[in-house]
Amino acid sequence: MPTPLRRVAMAVAVSVAMFGALIPGAHAATSSAPTRPTPPQTRWAVNHSSTRAVRSYWTPRHLAAAKPAPLPARPRAAAITASPGGKPRMIHASRPAGTAGKVQANSSVWVTVGRLFFHNPENGLDYVCTANVVTSNNQDVISTARHCVMDISNGTWYTNFQFAPSYNKGNAPYGWWTWRSAGVRVDDTSPGGDNAFIVLNSGGNSGAHVQAAVGSSGIGFNWSTNSYAHAIGIPANLDYAVWCEGMAVDSYNGGVHIPNCQGLSGGASGGPFIFNYQSDGSAVQTASFFGSWGSGTDGNSYFAYYRDAAWNVYNGAQNA
Repeated sequence: MPTPLRRVAMAVAVSVAMFGALIPGAHAATSSAPTRPTPPQTRWAVNHSSTRAVRSYWTPRHLAAAKPAPLPARPRAAAITASPGGKPRMIHASRPAGTAGKVQANSSVWVTVGRLFFHNPENGLDYVCTANVVTSNNQDVISTARHCVMDISNGTWYTNFQFAPSYNKGNAPYGWWTWRSAGVRVDDTSPGGDNAFIVLNSGGNSGAHVQAAVGSSGIGFNWSTNSYAHAIGIPANLDYAVWCEGMAVDSYNGGVHIPNCQGLSGGASGGPFIFNYQSDGSAVQTASFFGSWGSGTDGNSYFAYYRDAAWNVYNGAQNA
């Protein structure tokens, strides 16, 4: 069951080093930039290893050793950015295959949110983040944070992505899905651009598309930021999904924060920022969780909002 948490205030932004060259890794499933054209403001990696190779990598030892993905350096203050001015876009939530209607009978976000494991070939370590199944044309797309997919400071792509929706303390009731490609924003290297989408292979317990197996959250771009929201993630210290909630506030570098939103610690990175959190499953994700610093009134947490550049990444992913 989800656990409510107290909340912390925030103000955050950063300027991270520019995107560099790809660094290949050893002892990991390989990735490279695709040869097909990519949407503007994005960069892509393609997995050339088999599902079996990725699954074989994740032995009990590797799973147990995985740590929360480290955050980029704590940012310095920058200008607060107002709500997006681009064209608002909306893709509705979906039910699992075999059920009638367009949306989940009950809120599906606690099923679609899950644990993301990955390997960093640069330092040879394994990490965890949070990801969420979002509605897509190919039924294979999950949302997460860019710093859970690659190192924007030097261009290192991470590898061996493996995802379990509805993950809870090591249990994966629907099974595991491996990746076939991943896309990130490269137009903005600050936390405000920390959006990424991963395209999964068919998998899980029944060899299905992940969206067909568990349904999906809706997703929105260029929505007004000043609305009541829920933020959801899987902190590594708890290893199950938790949330905080409150009125969203415009923040630095195109992001938002929820005042007094506390508890989304390491491992929750990439979790969804949800508007319209309703029992009919019409939740709409409009941002991804970047990270938190501090505690109490000096603490903060930050979400990278979905703007036009995030739409370009998502649209490339859903049609991959």
